[in-house]
Amino acid sequence: MEHAFGQRSAVTAKVPGLRLTAQAGAPAFYALCYPWIIDLFHYAVGDPGTPLSGARALSAAILLITMFSVPAFGFVRACRGVADDSALPMLDSRARRLAYAVVASPTLYCMVGVLQILVHSPVPDQVVWVIIWLVATGWALRAPEVTGPVVQPALKKLRTAHGVAALIILAYVSFHLANHLFAWIGQDAHTRVMDLGRTVYRSPFVEPILVLAMLFQVTTGLVLACRLSACQLDYYGTFQVASGLYLSVYIFGHMNSVFVLARAYFGIDTGWDFATGAPNGLIHDPWSARLIPHYALGVFFLIGHVFSGLRSVLLAHGVARGAADTTWWAGAAFAALLSTTIMLAMCGMRL
Repeated sequence: MEHAFGQRSAVTAKVPGLRLTAQAGAPAFYALCYPWIIDLFHYAVGDPGTPLSGARALSAAILLITMFSVPAFGFVRACRGVADDSALPMLDSRARRLAYAVVASPTLYCMVGVLQILVHSPVPDQVVWVIIWLVATGWALRAPEVTGPVVQPALKKLRTAHGVAALIILAYVSFHLANHLFAWIGQDAHTRVMDLGRTVYRSPFVEPILVLAMLFQVTTGLVLACRLSACQLDYYGTFQVASGLYLSVYIFGHMNSVFVLARAYFGIDTGWDFATGAPNGLIHDPWSARLIPHYALGVFFLIGHVFSGLRSVLLAHGVARGAADTTWWAGAAFAALLSTTIMLAMCGMRL
């Protein structure tokens, strides 16, 4: 929609300077460090039973914030592009897409870890991660082509279908998130509510529909993100694309973890123990520590993405921009609160 997404275009291309090259590659080089930030976090918190207090707690808190700073930096760069006066539209669009990918780095790293397990790879996850980002950076920084204006594509019908399918998924997701809040009472309370819900969403009729709706969302979400990420968008448009890309990767990775890794490969139930990395838990397990930002941003971007779509609908129906923006900010605040509450429960806090 033209009122919801801004854009910038250029008509000529030139050889990128060192400054533009550094700006384009900076998010990816930061993403390269992501696995080691997680490893340092685990080193700070220690193995199960290690007291978390004093300098150890402070170090862990700083490293946890640093984890989240990686996707945050990618989002900032996606908003800004390569340079405000860039005459390199192809370099600018590739660098922006690279920055969007950095936003999805927490869920991408989880997907890499799961795939590594499934293929019995002897190569450490960190090595595979570095190779992926070096290749992606090389793609983004290759010589730009001479091109015409970067034009925002017309995707109204696809976005409408994407939004309608989201309504089917939203009922399941709302129950799923509410289910996690019961963990504040205890794991048994969470399990009882989950078992009740499974009688519906795991039924032979409902589960295939839910899976197809999820796959449709992933496919349309990736198409929309790929097309729209080429354009310079305003803050709200950038968030909508970034959150949509994150959720597309998250949903696909989550389905792979549930249906392939857990059910087919390990033959285990995907309950609370599976989600929280039992017996060590999310905080003290070296592999599961990567799930903390993965889950937290998944919840935050899910709610934020819904309110981004609501904002676009409000603007399309003549609601004042100020009111639509306020609605989005209220949704973002709710998303942050819900995400924090769920993650505290998943990390062991109880009433």
